[in-house]
Amino acid sequence: MKKIYDIVPPHKADTILKPKENTVKEKKKKGFPFRFILIVLVCIIAYGFFMDGHAQVIIYPKTSNHGGEEMFSVNLKQGSIDLENKIIPGIIFSNIQDMSEEYSATGKTDKDKKATGTIRVYNKLNPGKPLTLVKGTRFLDDSGDLIFRALSGFTVPQAKTIDGKFTNGYVDIQVEADEAGEKYNIASGTFSVPGLSGTEYYSGIWAEVISPMTGGTKSEVSIVLTSDLESAEQDFREKVQIKNQEDLKKSIPSNYMIYDQSFSTEFENIEIGAKKGDEVISFTVSGKVKTEIMAFRKEHLEDVLESIILGQTTETIVPESLKYNIIEEKSKEEGIELKISYEAKSYWLPDNDFLLQSILGKEKNYSLSSLQNIPEIERAEINLSPFYKTKNPSNKDNVEIKLNFD
Repeated sequence: MKKIYDIVPPHKADTILKPKENTVKEKKKKGFPFRFILIVLVCIIAYGFFMDGHAQVIIYPKTSNHGGEEMFSVNLKQGSIDLENKIIPGIIFSNIQDMSEEYSATGKTDKDKKATGTIRVYNKLNPGKPLTLVKGTRFLDDSGDLIFRALSGFTVPQAKTIDGKFTNGYVDIQVEADEAGEKYNIASGTFSVPGLSGTEYYSGIWAEVISPMTGGTKSEVSIVLTSDLESAEQDFREKVQIKNQEDLKKSIPSNYMIYDQSFSTEFENIEIGAKKGDEVISFTVSGKVKTEIMAFRKEHLEDVLESIILGQTTETIVPESLKYNIIEEKSKEEGIELKISYEAKSYWLPDNDFLLQSILGKEKNYSLSSLQNIPEIERAEINLSPFYKTKNPSNKDNVEIKLNFD
């Protein structure tokens, strides 16, 4: 029989032969990942099935209530707790501060000043005559509004003829405004003498400013009153005492209880920065303040209470169940006396080795029934992992026992 050979033209060889080879290879590659993943999943399931797992056992014990009232002593000279006699060591906390407060002056007074200056008084009488005037003589300005008075008596010399020339007599004097106020502060002006009206001197005597009138003011200022000083010191003592007490409380560690009635405050070097009549708007009061208070440790009180409770039962006190209140406080020479009301819960359970006998390697439901048949247990829960487990671990290291008192 004659053999037949398929002859493929060279230019078609790549497109016909190579794709067939690639197809075979691709099919082989696709099968490999699927088989590998399947094997891994089987291993994981098998491991999970045969592994010991983990159990969380939550036990809710039955509890008993305890409560009552007890008397305690806090003694500053006590070095340690005396459980038998219920004596707790006391300690003094102190705080010293330099403090100051500012206070306002409430008094008011008029701060009035009269303007003063120098005028020249002329005498032009002819024939000449000297004129003597007394202290307080009035001088009226041209406007008729301002009056100044002579600060002393004076004499105006008579006019004279010198070298054939008539010369007025004059004298310089100090004057003061008749009233306080800034309107009397003038730099120039001409004055008449009203007191001479109706006499031959009126038209011959006048005055002019030669030194400006200054210093006139009219205002109200604050002054310190005796009542300001007294109230400021009292307020300072009260205010800084409260503040120092609050600061002291904040500085005391949270595990201490304080006795508010034992607060004591001393003041040293109180200084008031003003005196009666001072013209100021405000002033300060300052001084050193020392505050002390007695305190004792909370854990010392709780130790005594727990000792009392444990003396009444063989059970264990439920954690954080102890509650207490101070219902009476009385100062003593070396400390304080306290009356305390308290309450707490207690429980008893067999040890873990006993409990594990009902758990290790047992079915979950069997273990729950066994645990809940123990008289001291109210109820129990068991959580297994992985989730599909129905039997507790055989290894005690894989069992977690927790107590819940809610």
